[in-house]
Amino acid sequence: MHAPRPARRAVILAGGGLLALPRPVLAQTPAWPGTRPVRLITPSTLGHPGDTYTRLMAEHYARSFGGTFVVENRIGATGSIAVGHAAQQSADGWTFLSASNTAHVVAPLMLRGLSFDPVRDFVSVAPLFRYGMILIVANRVPARTTAEFVAWARTQPRGTSMASVGIGSVGHLTAERFRQMADFPAVHVPYRGAAPAMVAITAGESDWVFDSIGNSAELLRSGRVRGLALTGPERSPLMPEIPTLAEVGYPGLLEEVWFGLWAPTGTPRPIIGKVNAATNAWLALPDARARFAAGAHTAMPGTPEDMDRFWTEDRGRWTALVREVGARLE
Repeated sequence: MHAPRPARRAVILAGGGLLALPRPVLAQTPAWPGTRPVRLITPSTLGHPGDTYTRLMAEHYARSFGGTFVVENRIGATGSIAVGHAAQQSADGWTFLSASNTAHVVAPLMLRGLSFDPVRDFVSVAPLFRYGMILIVANRVPARTTAEFVAWARTQPRGTSMASVGIGSVGHLTAERFRQMADFPAVHVPYRGAAPAMVAITAGESDWVFDSIGNSAELLRSGRVRGLALTGPERSPLMPEIPTLAEVGYPGLLEEVWFGLWAPTGTPRPIIGKVNAATNAWLALPDARARFAAGAHTAMPGTPEDMDRFWTEDRGRWTALVREVGARLE
């Protein structure tokens, strides 16, 4: 089966034309970005927060550096197609990877036979943003609290239908851990991204899923699905009525999705420094902060060294969780 063809889009204005912005000369690295397009590879589907924010960053980079920044979506294998493709590119500063810990941390721990090593093949550029997950159930499930859901799930002899945004995703592992803690059976039904997973929950084809508030806010507000509890240490200001899983008797479920920007190992440090500075400047813009707040996302400004430390700690957490859950996929 052939991998899906990448969707490539240059940064565009609302009118549909290519973004035409001043192209200042960079004294320190005059050849970059020059006339070559800089590629931002992402495993996020079109319209997903990871895709949306990557495109907004691309616009900001174009304003900051000049040149053309192209977002390239490569979908599939829980992000591994995009990560593997980025790992094969030249480390010359014209390729970056904007991806989540699902693609860059969790999936490599669970999927065998991958062509890349995320630690060996990439260097940190900048942390981007993070968000927790929410336990969502279909309306046909007769439960309005986590306790009611668990009680119902334990009565299902064939197991509940547990949707996820993909095999080896953060949502998949979080759901597996919660299911084991709550002690009820489930059949995992993976989908190719958040949108089809939520369609399945809305239609009642699957019983429950862990997704983000940002992805599911409209469905939650309209009553088409029900949110029961949140991962993470605190309630979300976007939906303060929804308790954390710790509040309802399941402590320790602090799993979060986070996104970062990487480059192939060997990318010139001056370029990494420039992109990091531009990324932090974008994260601080009022418009960006407003978008993050609206999606229940939290910005993560920081240096490449900050991201190295966070990335190392996150790999340790997920390595332990994969071992605890006993999940391993071919």
